[in-house]
Amino acid sequence: MITAYSRFLKNRYFTLALAFLINAALGSVYSYGVFRPGLEEHWGLGAFDSGLPYMVFLAFFALTMPFGGALIEKAGERRTIFIGASVLGAGWILAGFSDDIRALAAFYGILGGGGVGLAYGAPLSLALKLFPDRKGLAMGVTLAGFGLSPLFSAPLIREAVRAAGPVAAFALAGTALAASVMLLAIFLRKPPAHPHAHTPGGMAALPDHDYDSGEMVRSPRFYALWISFAAACAIGLSVIGMTPSFAMEVGGMSQSEATALLMIFAAFNALGRPVFGYLSDRAGPGAAGAASFFLIFSASAALSALPMSRWLFLAAFAVLWFNLGAWLAVAPAATAFFFGLAHQPRNYGIVYTAYGAGAVAGVSIASRLKEATGTYSSALAPMAAAALLMAVFSGFFLRKKREDSRKGHYHFTRSEIRAGLR
Repeated sequence: MITAYSRFLKNRYFTLALAFLINAALGSVYSYGVFRPGLEEHWGLGAFDSGLPYMVFLAFFALTMPFGGALIEKAGERRTIFIGASVLGAGWILAGFSDDIRALAAFYGILGGGGVGLAYGAPLSLALKLFPDRKGLAMGVTLAGFGLSPLFSAPLIREAVRAAGPVAAFALAGTALAASVMLLAIFLRKPPAHPHAHTPGGMAALPDHDYDSGEMVRSPRFYALWISFAAACAIGLSVIGMTPSFAMEVGGMSQSEATALLMIFAAFNALGRPVFGYLSDRAGPGAAGAASFFLIFSASAALSALPMSRWLFLAAFAVLWFNLGAWLAVAPAATAFFFGLAHQPRNYGIVYTAYGAGAVAGVSIASRLKEATGTYSSALAPMAAAALLMAVFSGFFLRKKREDSRKGHYHFTRSEIRAGLR
C-alpha cells in the first residue's frame, strides 16, 4: 500500500492537479472586483483610486516574475512556492490593517503582487518538465486554475467582506489563501532536472535554439511577443477590473448578481487556457494569438456598435474573459517554442513583464475614460481597433516559419517520454 501511495504522489497527472489547485489560490487577484464597491463606499473613492491596489498588484506581479524564474532554477519549484506564498500572505494580512487606499495598495499591491510573481512560474515549470510531449496543453491546464480562481476565491472574499468589512477582509481571505498554497505544495513531485535528461538521445537530442536571457532579449521575436502579450493583457485586465461595475451600469444588475457573474466568466477565462495552449501546440503561437485578438475585436465591436442588452453583455464579456485566458497560455508556449526549454522559467519571467505593462496601461486608460465620460462603454471602440491591429501584428511577426518546424517539437514518442519521466 505504501508503494502504491508513493507511486500515486509521483504520478505526473497528480502533480498537474496540484499545480492547477495552487494556481486557483494564487489567482485570487481576479476577485478584486468584489472588494471594489465596498472600498469606494468605505473611503469615498472614485474609479481610479479604487482600482489602484489592483493595478499595483498586477504591476509587481509582473516585475517579480523574473526573480521567481531565477529562484526556481536555484531553489526548485516547491521552495519557490513556499517563499511566494509567505510574501503573499504577509501582504494580504498587512493590507487588512490599512488606514487608506494608498497603504492598502502598498501592502496588497507590492507584497501581495510580489508574492504571486515569485510563485507563479513554479507550477508552469512543473507542467513543462513533466509534459514535454504536450507542453502547451499542460501549461494551459495548469493556468486554468488561475482563471478559475474566482469560483473559489470570490465567495470566500464576499463572506469575509460581510463578516469583517471591506478592509479587514483582506487579512481573513489572505490567510486562508496563503495557507492553502503551502499545504498543497507539500505534496508536489520533484521533476527531473531536464525534461529530456532520461529520454532516448538524452540532452544531445535537444535542438540548438535554447536561448539564455541575454540572447532572447536581442531577438526581434522577443519584442514581437512582448508587445502582443502586453496588448492582450491591457485589454483583458481592464475588462476584468471593470466587469462588476459594467454589469451594474449597463446590464442593470445588482451588486450580488455582478459578483456572481465573476464566477461564470472565470470559467470562460479558465477554458481559454487549455484551448489556446492546444492550438499553440498544433498551429503555432502566431496563429493562436491572431485568432485570440480577432475574437476580442469581434466582441468589442459588437458591444460598441449594437444596441446594448443583457444578453449581448453576457455573450461579449464571456468572449473577452475567454481570450485573456488565451494569451496567458499562448505566451509561455511561445516562449518555449521560440527560445527553448533550458532557460524557460527565467525567460518567461522576462516575457511576463509585458503583463505588468499591460495591466498599468489598460486599467489606467479604462479608469480615466470612465471618469472623463461617466461610462466604461467609452473604452470599447478603442479596444476593438487595438485588437484588430494586434491580430495582424501577432499573426505576422509570430508566425511559424519553415526554420521553426523543429522548434519546440522533440521527436520522441509519448511512451518514450513517459518512460523517461518515471
